[in-house]
Amino acid sequence: MGASFALLSVLLAGLGVVIGVSLFRFADRGQQVIDRWQPAVLASQALLADLLNEETSVRGFVLTGRAEFLEPFFDFGQKQARDAARLKGYLAGHQHELDQLTAFQQAAEAWRTGTAASLIRLVRASDPRAASQVDSATGKTRFDLIRTRSAALTASVTKLSNNAVETRRTAKNYFIVALAISGGLIVLAAVAVWRGLHRWVLRPVDALGGQTRDVASGDLNRFIVPTGPPEFVRLGSDVETMRRRIADELARAGAARQELIERSGELARSNDDLEQFAYVASHDLSEPLRKVANFCQLLERQYGAQLDDKARQYIDFAVDGAKRMQALINDLLAFSRVGRTTEAFARVDTAAVLARVAVELEDQISQAGAVIRYDALPAVWGDQTLLTALFVNLVGNSVKYRGTEPPVVRISAEQAPDGWLFTVADNGIGIDPQYEDRIFAIFQRLHLRDEYGGTGIGLALGRKIVEFHGGRIWLDPGATVGATFRFTLPEGPARDR
Repeated sequence: MGASFALLSVLLAGLGVVIGVSLFRFADRGQQVIDRWQPAVLASQALLADLLNEETSVRGFVLTGRAEFLEPFFDFGQKQARDAARLKGYLAGHQHELDQLTAFQQAAEAWRTGTAASLIRLVRASDPRAASQVDSATGKTRFDLIRTRSAALTASVTKLSNNAVETRRTAKNYFIVALAISGGLIVLAAVAVWRGLHRWVLRPVDALGGQTRDVASGDLNRFIVPTGPPEFVRLGSDVETMRRRIADELARAGAARQELIERSGELARSNDDLEQFAYVASHDLSEPLRKVANFCQLLERQYGAQLDDKARQYIDFAVDGAKRMQALINDLLAFSRVGRTTEAFARVDTAAVLARVAVELEDQISQAGAVIRYDALPAVWGDQTLLTALFVNLVGNSVKYRGTEPPVVRISAEQAPDGWLFTVADNGIGIDPQYEDRIFAIFQRLHLRDEYGGTGIGLALGRKIVEFHGGRIWLDPGATVGATFRFTLPEGPARDR
């Protein structure tokens, strides 16, 4: 019997080692995907974006001759060098991809020295040939080579990332199999231990007692077969009913837990994908909008004398639309990033936040003749950047939606059971309380865009920021003048409250 227990101990120790190694491999592969290969894919995509920005900068400089259009050429050149260095670090040990990166950098350098530098020299020398050489066949060939090598590099890095994901999936499967085998062996070991104790230490009293001990030891799949006197039969039937109910509940709980685990994993992957999509989409959407706005303005400056009022109006419409779309993209990106992590939470001085808000809204406050009043304000627990965005939206709305009198915004705070209760009140046009739910919904506006600008995201972003900090925000329906918003913020972290 001692030898059996020794063998069992060795077996369990071996299972522990196998599970530990499997868990370590799974965690390590997952960390590789998150910390190395996904950033590597983004870095490879950023290289081409940097070159496109450099090319746009050179083209703008050639068309206008203005030095400020050349600044992005040098800025994005430095950024590309940083992106390339970062990508090179991620690709350590993968010579084929490093060679592709080197080939891409060589093609980029050939375009810079052979095409961009030549165009810059011609413009600085006031050589009229510069405009005709912007779209030269040689320059196009060089840039097409950059695109080709960028596509090849991105495809290779993406393949490495996909391989890493597949390796992580395999490690996960190994870990699950190890857990399943270990669980089965542990159950078998428990049954073996029980049978050994039953044989060598205990004497069976009757069949019903043995079966109930099987159930008590954890073997819920064993049926209770009542035998003996009627009293034992009734008792056995009651135990069997209880066993089935417990087994059914455990089965449902296990299925629900597994479904929760799967959905949590899917949600985490979905959030990662959405964050990457938001970053890429915001960049890819903003770049064409910047080009539209820049080239419309270039068109107006270059051919302004040849345009009539209607043409200038059309150009103004295009520029305004592009700028509003850029603002909407930036607001949506800010809205999607709220609530990702509380790692930046710290003690925040709200008086210092309002001083920063006054600087950010200096132009609007000055133009409206607004007055911002606040006394001593407390320190709260939160993210300083998000809290600044909250007050910028609230104070900015008070200045924007002003009445005939110069706007006056009053900010105060008082102690509340769950932290601090803040009040932001103004003397503007006010808000009908019946629209309280609507104003905090994204893209909901109470006025036409021609009357008051904006994207309709400000208050929705504010509510998301407050709720992310564990507070709530609402419109005070009792305000008789202007609009009054109230919201709560925590005084300290959750463990201190």
